[in-house]
Amino acid sequence: MNLWDSFAGINNAAQQLKAAAKEGFTVAGPGAQVMIDAVIEMQDVVREALANADRFGQEPALGQTPAAQVYKPFMASIATDRVQGFVPFMQGLQRDLADVEASLRQSMTAYQDSDETGASGITAAGS
Repeated sequence: MNLWDSFAGINNAAQQLKAAAKEGFTVAGPGAQVMIDAVIEMQDVVREALANADRFGQEPALGQTPAAQVYKPFMASIATDRVQGFVPFMQGLQRDLADVEASLRQSMTAYQDSDETGASGITAAGS
């Protein structure tokens, strides 16, 4: 599996998690918070990379050789290409990570709500 396939998998997982959260999938406990913390850490890295995105679109200082003259504009376009560029890809990853965080939080809330409902039902039954 190559790097791009891995990132496509993140998008797929984000969409599946969003759908599962809407259907009532729940997560709880320390494991849920660990997942959220990891997503937040990834969001910070992506945010930092995008804050420096203007540098990605600049031609690198490769010298003046004929090969360098060919590569310089190509390398800058790799970063900014609207379809396959690094910057649009990172923007998509940023959206996916935000969806994952929101879905995890929604799932944690759903778990807490159902746990409280169950606890109050047990308490009421014992009265």
